[in-house]
Formats: sequence, C-alpha cells, structure tokens
Amino acid sequence: MEYPQIHLHPALVHFPVALFVSALFMEAASFLFKKEFFHRSAVHLYILACILAPFAVWTGLEEAEHEHLKHPLVNVHRNFALATLGVSWAGAVLLGAVHKYFSRYFRIVFVVLIILTAALVTLAAYNGGRLVYEYAIGVGS
Repeated sequence: MEYPQIHLHPALVHFPVALFVSALFMEAASFLFKKEFFHRSAVHLYILACILAPFAVWTGLEEAEHEHLKHPLVNVHRNFALATLGVSWAGAVLLGAVHKYFSRYFRIVFVVLIILTAALVTLAAYNGGRLVYEYAIGVGS
C-alpha cells in the first residue's frame, strides 16, 4: 500500500516569507515613528524567520527531488531560496558579531541585511508562485 505524499513545503514556506517582509516593515515603522519597540520587534521577526527558513528550503528541495521537477523556473526559485537562506544565516552571524564588538553599527548593518533578505525572499516567493499559478507545479490532478 502506497501512502500519499504529504506536501510540507507549501505549508511551511509562507512563514519565513511573511516574517522577513514583516521585519522590514517593522524596521521602517521604527524609523517612521521613532519607536525602539518596532526595531526590537523587527530583530525578533528576523531571528524567527532565520530559524524557520531552513525548514522551508529543505522541504522544497525534497519535494522537487521527489517529484523530479526539471522546469528551468524551479532552478530560479531554488537559487533565490538558497540565497535567502545563506544571506539570512550569514547575516544573523554578522549581526551577532556586530552587536558584540561594534554595537553602534548594528542598526545600519541590520537595515542593509533586512532589505537584502526581504528582496531575495520576495523574488523566491514570486517565482514559487509562478511555478504554481503559471505552470501548475504541485497542483494535484
């Protein structure tokens, strides 16, 4: 008896996407409203997104392999997802070092990282959406 495939990627992927983008908006709100609370929230959202991102990427890689997906857009989507993961994790390490040794530069480094990460995750999400809506990849029969 063959069990149905459980598709975890669509269920997990929305969390890091929403969290990275929300972190960007929170950081923008911290500048706009001059409230430290928004900055702290942005950092916490970024950290949570960094924790969840590997699960979203891993499930996507597993599902692409299991389904033998060879569409060129799959590679574009995967590359943006891996870039998001790499930049966010390297950024988290960098932020830790900056916070410890160069705390006065933390905010500017964080702003650059969150803009870059939010842009990468948005491009990954856009191309993932194209795979589903334009090419029906992952849509059951």
